[in-house]
Amino acid sequence: MKSTLAIAALFVSTSVLASEVDLNGFEEHTFVSSKSRAQVVAEFEQARAAGQLLAVEEIGLKPESWKSSKTRAQVTAETLEAAHLGLLANIGDDGPKPATAEQERQIALAGLRALEETAATE
Repeated sequence: MKSTLAIAALFVSTSVLASEVDLNGFEEHTFVSSKSRAQVVAEFEQARAAGQLLAVEEIGLKPESWKSSKTRAQVTAETLEAAHLGLLANIGDDGPKPATAEQERQIALAGLRALEETAATE
C-alpha cells in the first residue's frame, strides 16, 4: 500500500515538474514593440491617404467570384433533410455517414420543395 502511494506521488510530482520545462526557450524571448499601437495606426492612415498601399489585385491576388446554383432556401432545406436522416451526426473518427442513393434523392426533393415554396410566395 505504501509503495503504491509512493509511486503514485512520484508520477504526479514528475508530471508537475515536466510542465515547468521550457525546452524551446520561449519564456526567454519576449517581443518588445518599438512603436505604440497609435503610432502604427497613424502610419497606416498616412500611407492610405498618400495612396501607398497596394490593392489586392496589384499583389497578384484576385478575389474569387462565383454564383451559387442553389437558393438559400434550397440549401437550408437540404441541410435540414440531411440532419433529419442522421447524416450530419459526427460519430467518432469516421466522420459523417455518406448518403445512400435514396437519401440523396430525398435531400434533392427537399431542396426542390423549398424552391417551389419560394416561387409560390413571390
